[in-house]
Amino acid sequence: MYNAIDTDDKLLLGLQKGDQSAFKVLYDRYWKEVYKMIYRRLNDEEAAKDIVQNIFVNLWISRKAISIENTLAPYLNTAAKNRTISFYKKNLADFSRNSTFQDDQQQHSIEHKLEAKELNAFFKEEIENMPETMRKAFVLSREENKSIREIAAELSLSEQTIKNNISQALERLKKRTKRYYSDPTSLATLFAITLTKL
Repeated sequence: MYNAIDTDDKLLLGLQKGDQSAFKVLYDRYWKEVYKMIYRRLNDEEAAKDIVQNIFVNLWISRKAISIENTLAPYLNTAAKNRTISFYKKNLADFSRNSTFQDDQQQHSIEHKLEAKELNAFFKEEIENMPETMRKAFVLSREENKSIREIAAELSLSEQTIKNNISQALERLKKRTKRYYSDPTSLATLFAITLTKL
């Protein structure tokens, strides 16, 4: 019997053996984050729910063949990304039957736009959840392009305190995002692009 304190490693071993309690713990641990990732990309509640269900059903069906190390998060992110792209392309095809979307460059463009949209929404949500001083310092720096000196004067804090808060805010965003993005190059690019839009 598995429970919420078990690591992903342990749960994944149980999953591969067909243990339903291990699967349930993994589902409870990740379904909400997977749903949010998909919803950010599609802005369609019912479609997001259907895709999440399909991802976890496929995880159970393919449990013996799937090779996952350490954590399930990158696998789920990839599955969410691929199924979202498939959904997006299918719906576009309904409007334009002449578009086949088989060109690699077009697929990359769709994927990039969806990920950028998702990360942008993700960052904004994370920023809203930051402590007040950290959030204000970060927003003034990124959205209003104010200098450290200007922010310090506006918030009546030292310049070093402002620098520390902005650095901590960036670190929070990086750590939180890396949990779901396993490709460092892709992550760095998307992170940089998204932050310039905040």
